[in-house]
Amino acid sequence: MKTRGGVACGVNSDHPGFSQPNEKGEWTGLDADYCRAIAAAVFGDATKVRFVPLTAKERFVALQTGEVGILARNTTWTMSRDSMFALGVKSAKELNGATICIQAGTTTELNIAGYFKSDHMDYKAVLFDKYDEAAQAYFSGHCDVYTTDQTVLYSIRAQQSKPDDHSVLPEIISKEPLSPYVRWGDGQWLKIARRGQD
Repeated sequence: MKTRGGVACGVNSDHPGFSQPNEKGEWTGLDADYCRAIAAAVFGDATKVRFVPLTAKERFVALQTGEVGILARNTTWTMSRDSMFALGVKSAKELNGATICIQAGTTTELNIAGYFKSDHMDYKAVLFDKYDEAAQAYFSGHCDVYTTDQTVLYSIRAQQSKPDDHSVLPEIISKEPLSPYVRWGDGQWLKIARRGQD
């Protein structure tokens, strides 16, 4: 915050009494005043604050990526969210409320949905077209967790400069054989491709 010269404060854009710009564009309300109080405590100047309006979907990503230094936006403080920010989890059962990077259109996307639903847990999916984009988003701090095939997880982890900073959780939430595919209707080619038979 000191490098930026002010407090970047994440707020709700339209929450009367808590955070809302008036007709002059000045932020008013309890949350806005709290942000000013933080600025006054850190900089000795309550005006050294920049208000960043965030949706519920954006708020935690903005906090984790450093877009905002503090979140004062009608957000409940729960044990799952508290543990999420100090992640250090040992099991996927501890991921309630986590933000998860996922490659879109994969069975992984469906498997995660099923796993969290069956364990009555919530999560926020952040979808990417390519697996390496999803992985990079995780390593950049846009997500708490990255999910894909276990073999890929270990491979990507091993390529990091500090692999021990990342853990592959023990749960296997889906067991699916990897297999080559061929065009439908060519049974002979299918046998060759899958079994080496002609």
